[in-house]
Amino acid sequence: MTDGLRSPAHGDGAAPTEETAVPAEPGSARWWAERALVDRRRRPRAGGLSTERIVETALEILREEGLEALTVRSVAERLGTSNASLYRHIASRDELIALIADHVMGDIRLDRTGRGWRADVEALMFEMRRVILSQPLPPSAGRSKSGSGSGPNMLRLVEFALALYREAGLTDRQAVYTTITMIEFVGGSTNIRRSPAGRGSNGVAGAADLRQLLDGLPADDFPALRTAGNLYTAASADDVFTHGMTLFLDGVASQLPSNQ
Repeated sequence: MTDGLRSPAHGDGAAPTEETAVPAEPGSARWWAERALVDRRRRPRAGGLSTERIVETALEILREEGLEALTVRSVAERLGTSNASLYRHIASRDELIALIADHVMGDIRLDRTGRGWRADVEALMFEMRRVILSQPLPPSAGRSKSGSGSGPNMLRLVEFALALYREAGLTDRQAVYTTITMIEFVGGSTNIRRSPAGRGSNGVAGAADLRQLLDGLPADDFPALRTAGNLYTAASADDVFTHGMTLFLDGVASQLPSNQ
């Protein structure tokens, strides 16, 4: 992750233009573009405060004390500096969270297995899941209202996935939709796993309560669920993810020329 000052939208001495009069939303493509522009202009001071240090310190606070404890002030105190010094790099808590969210995605290893596109995609999906499960931010944090993932590490992931699917034989359109579907599947299923009410390693909580609910309803209600309900509640998050990934990969394979 590169160092960066506040974006020009926050004020760098230049007169505001029509485009920059309204600050870009943290995490949006325009926000990342503005940060990249400032990064190219600034000259980092050796040993000085950097965005990398700030993000790493913020991650320590998240892991030790949780999201509620994460503020610009708490990060400044841990670094032994002033809020004003941090504001030269981070304009708000929302910006800090956006930077953390993309920083975490940089932990995803983008490796080729040497065993073909399917093994490469499977390894990528497991790796994405591993990193998302281990990150300290809650599922809803780090996403801009536009829903875009435009940070350098997220773009690195998208680039890698698109290349895999294009090399496998998908058209550009197919590769794009397949990449989006993969990201949404892994992100959605993993966030369900992270939710306190989600499906865990032993299935869903309250299996007995569901059986009691069904027993109290008319006998002809939900016949399929009555038959397979125990399997439904006992299925682990890991097994459900693997099964869903297999279905996804089978779908990708069906789009390849000659179903290769």
